Amino acid sequence: MTTLIEINELKNKFSDLTAVKLELKRLQSIKCRLQKQKGHKSYSEKMTEVLQQEQAIKEVRRLLDDSKKPVTEYNQADVDMLDYDETIKALRSIQSKKSLTKWLNDREGDNDEYREACRIEQMLLSRRSEIKPVDEANVRKSAINEVIERIQLAPDLTNDEIVEMLQQLI
Repeated sequence: MTTLIEINELKNKFSDLTAVKLELKRLQSIKCRLQKQKGHKSYSEKMTEVLQQEQAIKEVRRLLDDSKKPVTEYNQADVDMLDYDETIKALRSIQSKKSLTKWLNDREGDNDEYREACRIEQMLLSRRSEIKPVDEANVRKSAINEVIERIQLAPDLTNDEIVEMLQQLI
């Protein structure tokens, strides 16, 4: 088992997320080759070692790439930053968590995880009622910004090409 100290040492060893991903890919290919050699006498020891290394690298990846916060850890500020699609996705996720934790004890809903999931679900439901989905009559600002960037990066575009890009937005 890998300790938190060893994981932090591994984190310091890798400079960035791409190096961690490359190491993870290397370990996964070793694991794949090992799976083809199940009859080998040292298979179980080597496979155990590779799996432990892979799990440690996955923990390092999780530490370095903390851009996505799990829905179960959302607070009001996180919920307020979600758009409609992300809110619906988070709502489905938290409802799944809620149904899985409902009967962890003898009594229905008598645990902290369930109560926390209910609290987050209420925040997400109120957020969903505040915002509305983008309908066909509206154009997203991000789509307009993409067209503007394409025009700025390619100044040699003709008027017909620009009009065609704008028509795609409609």
